[in-house]
Parts: sequence; structure tokens; C-alpha cells
Amino acid sequence: MKRLLCVLLIVALAASMLTVFSLNASAAGGTLTVTSQGEVLGEVEVGNEFIYNVAFSSAGYTVASGQGVVNYDSRYAQFVEYGPLKSDGSINMSAYSFPPRIYNSSLASNFTDQNNEILFNFSRISGVGTFTEDDHFFKVRFKAVAPGTVAISFNAQALATPSMLPLIRRNKPNQQLDPIPYILTTVEPSVGYVGDADGDYNVTVMDATFVQLLTAGVDSAYNPINTDVNNDGAVDLRDALAILRYKSGVSTDTQIGEWIFTSESDPT
Repeated sequence: MKRLLCVLLIVALAASMLTVFSLNASAAGGTLTVTSQGEVLGEVEVGNEFIYNVAFSSAGYTVASGQGVVNYDSRYAQFVEYGPLKSDGSINMSAYSFPPRIYNSSLASNFTDQNNEILFNFSRISGVGTFTEDDHFFKVRFKAVAPGTVAISFNAQALATPSMLPLIRRNKPNQQLDPIPYILTTVEPSVGYVGDADGDYNVTVMDATFVQLLTAGVDSAYNPINTDVNNDGAVDLRDALAILRYKSGVSTDTQIGEWIFTSESDPT
């Protein structure tokens, strides 16, 4: 009888997993379109995280000082905070939970999020004189929380030496300069949620069961980024064990529970 019950359980679980796993099929449902200055930057499934990137080119001029602000609408996209807060309410950007949360994070300082505005400063004090597009000097994580369209905009003012030459004011570059400074903004959707083997956007013991069924030969579609939690190139019982240890509160030395992005997997 016990053997029959086990067989029935496996059959039931296998049947529940016949739906093809889709990385972009969020349990929350719906899609959020991210725009900037009227331009569509990307689409993200509700429930997923995404990165908002800002790249600034100072056109070869040495930046003396600068201020930036990212505006968003928390009804649709919520800022995901990482790192401890400082006494002034800003976030210690150098203490993000695993690098590179913010690529070249030393380029920005006094990072504060309040009232749908993310404020920060940047200057040559950071040790960087000129800014290039390759620096990608600022990026922040958001979570899509409602379907629809959200405008996320970046505005900056920057002055360069000598004589506090204006590079950008109110996000408008100084057209009298040659070359002209510019700002680029992009959106990077996540490519996986480590440990979410069955694709329901939660890490539970059912994910460990999913992995066990895969190793037993049950044919089901899965995402290796989500399922190979120890990143050893194979999906096996060690991944299932790591998920169970994670759910038990035991340290696993993995990124279970983390959203994965291409740029953070390989930031070169």
C-alpha cells in the first residue's frame, strides 16, 4: 500500500509539472512595460525583478561634481534595497550583499531613496575623473509589482573643471561642447530565480521534490539557471539537498533565493 501511495504521489506531482516551465511566466500575472522619456526600455513580468542601468559619458571632460535622481512610480515598480542603511537614511552601497550589485559603485555616493525618488551624487572625489559609457556608473534594482506601464526617468546635473563648465543641466547636455556629453538608460530583466526549480516564483520543498523527480527520469521542462543551485553544471540530488538545507535555515554557500542577471553573472 505504501508503495502504491508513493507511486500515486509521484504521478500526481509529475502531472502537475507537465505545463512547460516558462521563465517569463510569473505567478503574479501580467506584464509591466518600462519607459523613459516616452521610449520603451523593456518589458518585465509582474513579480520579477529587473535592473535599471544608467550610463553617463562626460565626453572626456573631468567631472567636478554632479547630482542625479531616478524617478519612478512605486505603484508599479518598487525599489529593491540591499545593504545596510546609514544614519542619514542613505544606503551603504559598498556593502551590497554580493558584487557587483552596483557596477563601479564608488562612482556614486549619498545614495538615498524617498518618495519615489532615488537621489545620489557623483564627482571626481570617487577617484574617477572622466565618465564613459562603459563605466555604467549607476544601476538599481526594481521589482515589477503591477501590470501596466511605468515611466522611470533619470535626471542629472554635472559640472566639469575648469571653471565649473556645465556638462549636463536638468538632463540636457551642453550642445556647445564637442563631443557632446550624453546619458543612456536601459532595462535588464532577470534571467532566473535560483532555487525556483518548478517555476512558481517561490523556493519551497516542492522545488527539491521537482529536482528529485528530474533525477529519477521524469521528463519535464526546467530552467538550469534556477535548478542547478550549486552551479556545478549538473542538476542532481545535491541541488535538491541544497534547497532542503536552505529551507531549513542552514547555510548552503549558494545563491538560492537570488534573482540572476546576465550582467551580474558575467559583469565583464
